[in-house]
Amino acid sequence: MFKLFSRHWSIPSTVCLLVEAAILAGSLGIAFLVRFDGQPERYFTFSEFLLRAATFAAVILCGLYLNGLYDFSTRQSAQHLVVQLARALAFSTIGLLGVYYVLPPVWTGRGVFAIALGIAAVLLTVWRLALRWFLITRFMTERILIVGSDDHAVMLAREIIAREHLGYHVVGFVTDDPNLQGVSLVNPAVIGTSAQALDLAIEHRANRVVVAQRESRGRMNLDSLLRCKTSGIPVEKGSDYYEQLTGKIMLEDITVKSWLIFSSGFVVSRSVLFLKRILDLAVASLGLLLCWPIMLLTIVAIKLESRGPALYRQERVGRQGRLFTLWKFRSMRSDAEAEGEAVWAQEDDPRVTRVGALIRKFRIDEIPQLWNVLIGDMSLVGPRPEREPFVRELIERFPLYEQRLVVRPGITGWAQIRGTYASSVEESNEKLRYDLYYIKNLSILLDLSILASTVRIVVSGQGAR
Repeated sequence: MFKLFSRHWSIPSTVCLLVEAAILAGSLGIAFLVRFDGQPERYFTFSEFLLRAATFAAVILCGLYLNGLYDFSTRQSAQHLVVQLARALAFSTIGLLGVYYVLPPVWTGRGVFAIALGIAAVLLTVWRLALRWFLITRFMTERILIVGSDDHAVMLAREIIAREHLGYHVVGFVTDDPNLQGVSLVNPAVIGTSAQALDLAIEHRANRVVVAQRESRGRMNLDSLLRCKTSGIPVEKGSDYYEQLTGKIMLEDITVKSWLIFSSGFVVSRSVLFLKRILDLAVASLGLLLCWPIMLLTIVAIKLESRGPALYRQERVGRQGRLFTLWKFRSMRSDAEAEGEAVWAQEDDPRVTRVGALIRKFRIDEIPQLWNVLIGDMSLVGPRPEREPFVRELIERFPLYEQRLVVRPGITGWAQIRGTYASSVEESNEKLRYDLYYIKNLSILLDLSILASTVRIVVSGQGAR
């Protein structure tokens, strides 16, 4: 796990991206050698080859990304992986043919194209199956010793266990409570005391020690932890490791707002906000210009299916608590809230129309919010705006919820691409963990990576309600 563009990236996805870029460029190089009898320089200069190789690799990498092949959040069977690769390569082939039609100078020729695709398909399949085997057999495992036994430690352990297919493994817990020695807290057990941390780390081949308990001073052997650190075994705070691992903030570790003041991050600089606004204006203007045929068809489809206005407006809470009117295409019956009370959206909501289900699946219902972005009520990326009754309830239940209001709300956001749809107070609290991570690490590069992830989710139709 490492941090780039204000976002933590997993090692498997990063390794995959780099290796597969090399595989794809190499496949085209081999195809040129085969097609031109080992003398491609007679037909192409090296710079021309580089241009073609970069185009070939970039389009196929985009195809792999849009088909979810860099999402390692769940374990896949070998059969499902091969099917996913085949679908991605078919998708990429169509994309490449489109690029070649628009940009003839990057065309490789039919023979080279066919040979390169065949070589790439074989090499990518072998590589992906090999990587899957390495991860399953824990060949590249990060073995973690957790110091602590309270709810912080158990929460962290569960998150690590959920990612064992990515090479993470909990070797055990250490605590100075004599009543918990040998007790299984989740699946790993308590294997000793904090005074034994170094010996236990060496014995169990732990390559990281994570301190995860509410109060550490006076309740653990700090000399032993220092020996771990000076022996080359990293010692890390539990909340920091949780943030790196999950992309969200451990709210249980924040007891007072001074934590927000003195922790790293949470700097909403004017320069970043200015650049975000420039990006918002450019993308919203272009989006409205390109999407008008889709918007027109959506209006006609909504009007044909049910009575009522095609556009739906709703009051939402924006930056600094200011109310604004949010615009959407209507996806529910016109009497969805006939009693006048705000109601949480549910999975398989019976109020959603047939056209509504389709436009929600591909987020077409959100397109009118580009107007909200253009006039400054919203941003492309930010916490999702909620209705005022929900916001009041959530701030009362979770005081840190008001920190979401320090930036403009967004059409998409970190919580939208990483979490699930919030249909209750409890699920909104889970999304708050992601929203605070976004605000803590706010940057233009993080926004761009979120927009790229949003494109993949929209193309696949994931997570809509």
